[in-house]
Amino acid sequence: MISGIRIALIASVLALAACTSGQQKQAQDAASAAPQQASDAVLAASVKTKLAAIDVDSATSVHVDASHGNVTLSGDVRNPAQRGVFENAARSVNGVTGLTDNTKINPKLRGARESLGDAALATKVMGAVATQTGVNAFGVKAASRDGTVTLYGEVPTQAIKTTMLETARKVNGVTSIIDKISIKS
Repeated sequence: MISGIRIALIASVLALAACTSGQQKQAQDAASAAPQQASDAVLAASVKTKLAAIDVDSATSVHVDASHGNVTLSGDVRNPAQRGVFENAARSVNGVTGLTDNTKINPKLRGARESLGDAALATKVMGAVATQTGVNAFGVKAASRDGTVTLYGEVPTQAIKTTMLETARKVNGVTSIIDKISIKS
């Protein structure tokens, strides 16, 4: 066992000795930078977690970088108030010594919650339409955005189209319908 350890130690020393002084310096620099890189990664993750606790959508819209205690925020925020809340939250994280906010105001920013809500509403509409008409084989699809549902595709008769539109209007959460359903000729 001891001779195995000695052999490994000797091999390591020989491998290091075979390196040029430039390679040795580069290895030493990389080794000494590793703790700082790990610290920066933990700090960025801590800030990101704090922002996500305030607004889960920030997980996809705001990017966080850290270097030696200085944190940089970039990406999109909905409004100046949200920007201020995020700045204060980032500054409150232990280890943050400076903050640069490069976020941009985007009032049309849509996060995961809105996208999931839109998809859920479109699914509810299609479920209600399929239940009411008895089939979903007509090739009609639904898309949703902020309560506005667009129905598109083809149906064989005006009566089926009318039933689909009326059914969709009655689904909880639908605020308006855009009709893009055509009648097969």
